[in-house]
Amino acid sequence: MSNFEIVKFEKSHAADAAEVEKASFSQPWSEQSLISQLERDDSCMFAAICCGKAVGWSGMEHSFGEGSVLNIAVLPEYRGKGIGEALTAALVQKSRELKLDWLMLEVRPSNTAAVTLYKKLGFAEIGKRPNFYSFPREDALLMRVDFV
Repeated sequence: MSNFEIVKFEKSHAADAAEVEKASFSQPWSEQSLISQLERDDSCMFAAICCGKAVGWSGMEHSFGEGSVLNIAVLPEYRGKGIGEALTAALVQKSRELKLDWLMLEVRPSNTAAVTLYKKLGFAEIGKRPNFYSFPREDALLMRVDFV
């Protein structure tokens, strides 16, 4: 198990987080898009720090009592060590602190590790978004955890 800590995402984490994105997704967020998201008042972001660098990140937007996960990503060599769970749990905890009614996310159904993790943390399947993902094309599974 790697030693890591979950911290509030700062601008200094953006370059590392962009590398996490490139290693994780076919359509990654850029460093600039991460910085722009960080500057929004309706955004909450966390970084997983290990050995002095961000090896994962998570983020969400919230408004009118509703939260929507932007992304949760961990470098491939750090997966399976509890980092993704800790990043997701940080979003759930922040949602509770903000007194949100619920937190929703989209996930590829083929990402069984993520689906299992989200269920473990209280998310339930509530629907699908057809053809949501590209490269490769796939539906999105909608999952939500309710706080009220």
